[in-house]
Amino acid sequence: MIKKTILAGLVVSVMAGCSSIPGMESATVDREALSKELTQKCQELGTEFTPVSFAVDKASKIMVSLQERQCSVFNDYRMLASKHADVAGFLAVNADKSDEELRVAMSEFDEGKTADKKITPKVDAYKSASAGIFDKNVKLAAEITVELAELAYIASENATALAAESAGGLADSGMKLFSSEQEDAEEEKVPVVEAYYEMEERSKLALDANSLISMDQNTIEQLENLDKVVADKVKS
Repeated sequence: MIKKTILAGLVVSVMAGCSSIPGMESATVDREALSKELTQKCQELGTEFTPVSFAVDKASKIMVSLQERQCSVFNDYRMLASKHADVAGFLAVNADKSDEELRVAMSEFDEGKTADKKITPKVDAYKSASAGIFDKNVKLAAEITVELAELAYIASENATALAAESAGGLADSGMKLFSSEQEDAEEEKVPVVEAYYEMEERSKLALDANSLISMDQNTIEQLENLDKVVADKVKS
């Protein structure tokens, strides 16, 4: 029973998306802190993976490639956000607003300011510059979904090894309280378990980076949709 419970937890975790962004709520995320953390993870994870079998290795290679491409897009996004820091900050603060509320916030911000200080033209410039990055991010999101399903399949195919690793980890942590000898014992590594956890970490990184970019994309799309509504009203 415990093995089934642990495995179910692993599969549900994978299929739920593995994201570490709490609730995926734009307005509550510390974007700068998360951005730095993701950049560091991109460097730390690297491209090495644990070899297991042809099928698992193929999945590992795809996940490495996905990680590299997502990290590249995320780096482009960070550079763009840095260049347009005032716009990025404005979008982050107002990410929880409706279409109309967002447009009102922009108008209120611009009121009484000189042309070079107004946010509306800067947002328009940001929209144009970010289009390519957002397009790549959307395509990568689709690939992440496919690979999460593959990761769940690998978990189901290696239920015994993963369940034993999870259960053994809990047992070992309790045993160490009573035995100092275990501190020197070398932990046996099971290749498929190591490969699974590597892919899981890469999927979390890719999903979090993709999600962070998507937050600004959603806000930009709000503005574009509102612009279309306003244009249609003018025509009518």
